Amino acid sequence: AFQPPTYAGQYPPLTPRSPSDVTSFDLLHTSLRTIPELAREGDKILNEEMLAKLVDGVKRFQRDHLGRKAKSKYWPTLRLPSTLFSDRSSQGPMATAILSAFRIKQTSPWRNFNFDNPKLFDDNISIIKRMEDDLYNRGFLKRPVLYFDATVEEGLGESEVARLT
Repeated sequence: AFQPPTYAGQYPPLTPRSPSDVTSFDLLHTSLRTIPELAREGDKILNEEMLAKLVDGVKRFQRDHLGRKAKSKYWPTLRLPSTLFSDRSSQGPMATAILSAFRIKQTSPWRNFNFDNPKLFDDNISIIKRMEDDLYNRGFLKRPVLYFDATVEEGLGESEVARLT
C-alpha cells in the first residue's frame, strides 16, 4: 500500500497556493518538463503556480461534488485519497495524476483547467476518472479485496461460489 512520504520533519504546506506551497512543486515541475508530452506546454500553462492551482482545484472539486457527503449525487465517483496529493516526487502518485490531467487537456478544446466552471463539470469528472484509472494501473490505488468465511460456501451452490471467486 502507498505510504505518503515524510518531509524531513515537516508536513506539506496546508495553505493552498501559498509561496511555500508553490515552491514545493519545483521538483515535480522540473520532472514533468522532461516528459515529451508535456515538454511543448508553455510556461504559462505548466509552471509551479499552475500545478498548485490544479491540485487545489481537484481537491475543491472532489470536496464539493464527489464522495459520500457531496452536494451532488449525480456521479457515482469516489474521491481520490488526499494522501496521494502529498507526494511531490517525480515518480509519485501526484505526478501520475497531473500527467493524466494534462493528457485529457491535450485532447480537449479548452486551454486551462477550470474546476469552478459548471459548464466543464463533465470534463472535470473525466479528468478525475482518468486520474483514478492511471493511479490504479500504476499501483498507487488498490481495489478492495473481500474474503469470505468458509461457512459461506456451505450455503451456496457451486455456480455461485465460482462466480464469487
